[in-house]
Amino acid sequence: MQYFHVDVFAEKPLQGNGLTVVFPPLDMVKTAGLLALAQEFKQFESIFLYRKKPGLARARIFTVEEELAFAGHPLLGAAAVLHELDYPGAAQAELKLVLSRSEVVLRSKRLPGAFQVEMDLGKTQFSRVLSPTARNIVAAALNLGAEDLHEAYPLEVASNGLPYLLVPVRQRLEEARIVAPDFAELLASWGAKFVYLFQPETLEGRTWDNRGLVEDVATGSAAAPLCSYLVRHGCCQKEERIAISQGRQVGRPSRIYGWVAKNGTVTIQGDVAFFASGILSLGVLQHLAREAEEGGM
Repeated sequence: MQYFHVDVFAEKPLQGNGLTVVFPPLDMVKTAGLLALAQEFKQFESIFLYRKKPGLARARIFTVEEELAFAGHPLLGAAAVLHELDYPGAAQAELKLVLSRSEVVLRSKRLPGAFQVEMDLGKTQFSRVLSPTARNIVAAALNLGAEDLHEAYPLEVASNGLPYLLVPVRQRLEEARIVAPDFAELLASWGAKFVYLFQPETLEGRTWDNRGLVEDVATGSAAAPLCSYLVRHGCCQKEERIAISQGRQVGRPSRIYGWVAKNGTVTIQGDVAFFASGILSLGVLQHLAREAEEGGM
């Protein structure tokens, strides 16, 4: 089983958001086995690709806890890997990744030492604005006071494939962290899967897994609805290239680019640097297949 380790939203290795891109044999490794591999790699997310033809693959994305229907940085990183494997001499390539509920077309450009990849994610769906009471609950759950939230902007749930509660903060972004033990349930009650904090003035953002144990370095799936939010509320203009910074607090400063077209569709762009590649041993495959046959996976 071949795999690659790439860094996404990074101009060179050892920056940005790490990602493992794995090519399992078709149907040999079941869902629980893929989750076990993601837990072994310990990246924020891992993506598993089943190649159909050059430039086209079915994709499954896992955190160390669960499978996701969509995520941003795994798709960008996977597209760069497919570009390198399927079109090794091409300066540019168009790739398609098929997820369980959607298909994503990506455009990849070869750069000196890296790839630049972008994907169109359609129009953002805004579903809910939180009430003043809910704002106070969110602030407390994030180790903040109500006065730390930005009064000029609403807390709003928005999605381009994965619903985020967007939380604009006025101050104390550094001190923010998830302290509520039932945070996932809180988010679900508002129709959100994850939270994304940001400062409108600096466009720096932060997010974590819902237990607050691991901070994500750079979050493409949150950047898309954030770009629409910034245009919606007058912080940025349509067709403006928006630069979002993230990851400074965990020592991996990253830069995500995005823009909203005149028709409202969102494009997210980031660089991808190759770090390593390898082969998982036959024994691992046999072990995972055996456990699947015995019902463990």
